[in-house]
Amino acid sequence: MIGGNAVFPTVCAIAWMAEAAESVFSGYKYHGVENYKLFKGVVFNGTEAADYQIDVSLFEDNIGDEKIGDPDYLRLESKVSSVNARGKAIFHYGGELILKRSSKKALLQVSDLVVSYDTDTTEIDKGIKEASLLYSNGTLFHGESLQGIKEIIRCDNEGLLLACLVPDIAVSKQGDFPLSSHNVFANDLVYQAMLVWVRKQLSMGSLPSSTKSWTTYRQVQVNELFYLQLHVVEKSASKLIADISLINDDNKILAEIKSAEVTVSANLNNVFKVRSNDQEPTISTSKTVGL
Repeated sequence: MIGGNAVFPTVCAIAWMAEAAESVFSGYKYHGVENYKLFKGVVFNGTEAADYQIDVSLFEDNIGDEKIGDPDYLRLESKVSSVNARGKAIFHYGGELILKRSSKKALLQVSDLVVSYDTDTTEIDKGIKEASLLYSNGTLFHGESLQGIKEIIRCDNEGLLLACLVPDIAVSKQGDFPLSSHNVFANDLVYQAMLVWVRKQLSMGSLPSSTKSWTTYRQVQVNELFYLQLHVVEKSASKLIADISLINDDNKILAEIKSAEVTVSANLNNVFKVRSNDQEPTISTSKTVGL
């Protein structure tokens, strides 16, 4: 909840665009997104549009970089928009999608992460308690199905390390986003981690704005323990840029995010509200796909 109103998570916008692209380009699956931007997020305050348009187009030069001309990959431009009461197009989200041929298997890279727990159970309990309070003390504004941060293992000036798990309730809340294809509940923890770091280190609120690249090797499963490692790239009084990895219990990298950015502001401190009597909505809404 933001200001008492539910918002459409940015990871759901990415999943929307990915599913639209997969429906157009049969035989290819979502592999990642680059140059993602949030233009004007969808807020469910009673004035939101009833329908949203997803436009997908193939880049003329295809993938670029080392994959240029590789038929196993496609690069697409995608935007989500709606039309307001005055008939004007409003752009909400956009990015460059990377699709790979379904038959091409993604190779999981090995992380150098070493998770060492303090033998002092008091410190462990403290990290678990701190994590549970994130969703009630104004740091985060997410409903029960999105409350996947289970322990703060480390948080300092250089970054943070979290232990995470997507709860069972996510299955009943997945709506238009099947968890086997796009686990938006796990992916949302990437931006939650950034909000946590900003609140703890800068004592301010923040909201996602852009991401340079996000590469997915495997979806996180429900009830799968994984670690979220955040490394600060750049910080200021107005923004945080960070690199983030999702790492499973076998030290395999499930996803890599480069230069994710959030806007930082003290004015956001009092915006995030959790209202216990609000019913958490299932994640779905109406969309159409255009070429």
